[in-house]
This record gives sequence, structure tokens and C-alpha cells, in this order.
Amino acid sequence: MKNLVMLDLGSNSTRMSINQVDDQGNFKEIKRLKQMTRMAEGMGKEGPKVLDEEAIARTLDALKNFQAEYRDLPNLTLRGIATEAVRSADNSLDFLNQVKELTGVDIEVLSGSAEAYYDYVGVINALDISDCVICDMGGGSFELVTVKDKKALSYVSIPYGAVSLAEKFKSHDMITAQDLFKFERFIMQKFRQLPWLLEGKKLPLVLLGGASRTVARKEMARLGKLDKMQFHGMKMSAYSFIQTYIEWLGMDKTARQQALGPEKDRADIIISGLTPIALLIEYLQIPEIIFSESGVREGVIYSMIRK
Repeated sequence: MKNLVMLDLGSNSTRMSINQVDDQGNFKEIKRLKQMTRMAEGMGKEGPKVLDEEAIARTLDALKNFQAEYRDLPNLTLRGIATEAVRSADNSLDFLNQVKELTGVDIEVLSGSAEAYYDYVGVINALDISDCVICDMGGGSFELVTVKDKKALSYVSIPYGAVSLAEKFKSHDMITAQDLFKFERFIMQKFRQLPWLLEGKKLPLVLLGGASRTVARKEMARLGKLDKMQFHGMKMSAYSFIQTYIEWLGMDKTARQQALGPEKDRADIIISGLTPIALLIEYLQIPEIIFSESGVREGVIYSMIRK
């Protein structure tokens, strides 16, 4: 049995998963940790994109905490990936050198298309589904994939996510009608530049990302399910998803914090994370939502094992 540790330097949070891999190439996640580090902070504003010093410090602190969880594991393999905030920052090389010095790991900075592809691999190997649209709403980007007969027809990474969009359209608190309209026009323009996206019309929408997980847990609480962490494969009508979005859209930050409860730290970026999804649902006439816990990290693992 081998231990594979995945470090994921995301734009909103830094994550670690410990996975046990057997001799047949099967793997099982045995532990997952997350710290909110907001690497994309400041990147929704005009001007050069740089990783903020405080965001770097938060991320390095998270990695130090994670080390205590895996440093003594036998047969250990470490792999690290980074996404939009790191790939678009002017000072990413300095940051990656600090990570290498701390962890000994050369972090692989995924291209946008690679991130979208690994999302597809993670979903298609973990859910019994043949035709769908996949959307991974991250902190610095969101990925879209259309899938037919289990094959990815097209995929893309759009370099705006919940953190950067909240800054761009001032949705941390109560968003104004003017800013919401600007937000919607901006996203719809991105969708219309992707004619292949219409191949996903009326298909189920598979959702990944923190904003989606927040909705999933809210729905599980409404249904009275005790284990709100286990929502992989859970289904929800698109109508109910939009209703939840509308409810939170009408709240200010303080009210959203109360509504989100344990996930109140996401109250300032939940609207920016859900607005593109709500627009996608309307644009493609999506009937049903399916939540997936398997995404880019798991896609990387599946691809490693195949090789």
C-alpha cells in the first residue's frame, strides 16, 4: 500500500488529501484538510496581477500545518498542483520557490485547459453519467466541459472566479442592481463566445467548487440529512438551486453569514460564485443539478495511476 498526498494550491483555499493506493491501482481518500487562504485576493482589480504577501503567508502556514499530517507516512509520494491565481500572477515563481523550500515539492501549475480536462477525468470516473455539462467554480477561474457518451467534446477555463468576480462587481455585501446587471452581461458575453456550450442544452449540470458545496450542504440540511459532508452524487432540481441563489442574493453580508452558518466565511463570495452558475442554468435550460466531490485533484490521481 502506498500513500499519495495531493497538495492543491487553489485560488480561494489550500487543500491536502491523503490517498491510499493499492497494487492494483485503486485509491481511497482517507483524509482531507482545507484552509481558506484567498490566493486570488486583489486579482479582480485593475492593474498587474500579483499574489498578495498576506495570501502567500496564509498559504505557507497552511502547508506547514498539513506537513504534520503526512510527514511520517510510509511509502509516501507527494504531488502538488496550483491553479488560476498562481498561473496568472507576475510573482508566482518567487512563491513557488518558497513552497519548494518548505515542502520539497515542485508544484505543477496547471494550464486552464489542463484544469478543465482533469475536472472531466475526475467526474467521469466517479459518477455514473454519460451526458452532462461540468462546471467547476473556483476562486480565480471557472471551468466548463460538455460531455457526450462519456467523452469530453470541448472544455475551457474562464479566468474569473468567486474571489476575483466579487472584487470586480462589488458583491461582497449587498450587490446593487447596476453591478448585478454588469455582472450578468459580462458572464453572458463569455458564454456566447463558446458556441459548443450549446451542445449541453437541457443536459444535467455537474457542479464542483466551494460555492456549489455550500448549496449542497444547505439542501441536505433542508432535507434533514445528518451527514452534510457526504453529498457526492446528490441531485437537486435546477429550480430549487435557483431559489436558493435568489434567497441569498436578497441578503446583505451579515444576513448571509447567519444563513450559511458553519460556512459563514464564504458569505462575501457566495453571490459571485453562484451568479455564473445561475446564468448557465438559464442559458442551457438545465433541468437537474448533480454535485460531485471528485474533481481536478482526483482527475490528476486517476491520470497518474493510468500511467
